[in-house]
Amino acid sequence: MSLNVSPDDLAPLPASTEPSVEVLSDSMLIHELCIERPAIIAYLQAIPADKQTIALVHAIEVGVTELVARRQRFRKLA
Repeated sequence: MSLNVSPDDLAPLPASTEPSVEVLSDSMLIHELCIERPAIIAYLQAIPADKQTIALVHAIEVGVTELVARRQRFRKLA
């Protein structure tokens, strides 16, 4: 599976008045969140339906880990 991601796929989405994501002290709630990113959709479509939720959680974990590492590298350069 090829995940060709263009800058358009990663552009920020416009903010809505109602929060789709609530970050609480020990959990996160996602309400009626629509993700229109072809690379994310293609990734999850390749995973069995009963495994998609945990796959999304793992993808978030990997993404957060990478973002934290990038910020740490950026701070070292500054």
